[in-house]
Amino acid sequence: MPKKMGVNSKAEAARTRKSATEAERKDREAHEKEERYWKEAEGSKSRAAKKREDEAEKRAEVAARKAENRKIAETEQVDLERSMRKPDKKAGRVSIPVPKVTEADLERRREEERLRVLREAEAAKKRQNRTTEQEEYDRMVLVSNTNRDDSLIEAHTVEEAIAKMSVAEPALPPDRHPERRLKASYKAFEEAELPKLKEEKPGLTLTQYKDMIWKLWQRSPDNPLNTQVVE
Repeated sequence: MPKKMGVNSKAEAARTRKSATEAERKDREAHEKEERYWKEAEGSKSRAAKKREDEAEKRAEVAARKAENRKIAETEQVDLERSMRKPDKKAGRVSIPVPKVTEADLERRREEERLRVLREAEAAKKRQNRTTEQEEYDRMVLVSNTNRDDSLIEAHTVEEAIAKMSVAEPALPPDRHPERRLKASYKAFEEAELPKLKEEKPGLTLTQYKDMIWKLWQRSPDNPLNTQVVE
């Protein structure tokens, strides 16, 4: 049986160094080959020629930037001059034809204006008369009248008026349904006066309108209570 041989460490180390040296040599040769390839591709330009080309490119870039800046400055100058000019107001003005007005049109307008003034004056006169009558009546109610006629009945509601009427008129023949006739008269009076007051004095509440109607009713000839008792 053959004798087993041991590993020679020195020989192994020598082989490793040889392999590393060979690999390094191959890398160097590949790098040199690549350098030669690029030099051949560039041609026979010298460093001075490359420098001149670089400087020419830089000068071209500087000239392009100057031209761009000059163009921007010229544009800004034009905009500034344009903004300083006064706008011509007549340039955008559109002429509108003026319609012709005849003498008949003028006369018609004058007549319409005259009628409008008359209507407003009449309405103001009615409002003034109504206000004057109301103020006069309020003064009559507020001032104590010691010489008032005892035959007149003073009340604040229809029911109160009916009750006082039955007491104040004992000599009259009995009326079976006085409250119905009195309420019917007041209802008709209220329905007739309410639209007038709403038109003449708009903006009030329904209670205010009814208070005004009651005051008018107290001195209205349609109110049966305003008829004096004949003894």
